[in-house]
Amino acid sequence: MDSGDHQNQRKGHRLPVRLPYSLVSGSGSDATVITAESINLSKSGMRLRTDTELTSGQTVEVVLLGGTPNPMLARVVWVGKPAGSCQYEFGLEYIPAASRPV
Repeated sequence: MDSGDHQNQRKGHRLPVRLPYSLVSGSGSDATVITAESINLSKSGMRLRTDTELTSGQTVEVVLLGGTPNPMLARVVWVGKPAGSCQYEFGLEYIPAASRPV
């Protein structure tokens, strides 16, 4: 999917913001921590850049480095790799607390 496709599917206004994040995929001894940087943020999700490829549908915990200690749960809704780049970009949709399994 190219960047034009997912721009047309946006649910809300995006603000360009560059902040460092950690993403935690998996749990316990299988947990993987991935360093990422935000590209833009909205009320419903964010666009991030990282060296690690994620999978559409994957769920991750998102932690702002140097910020709030409360992680957000989010789902990867698209993954892309800009031409000529060695990094990946992906869109995350926040998972509201009311929708999380107990």
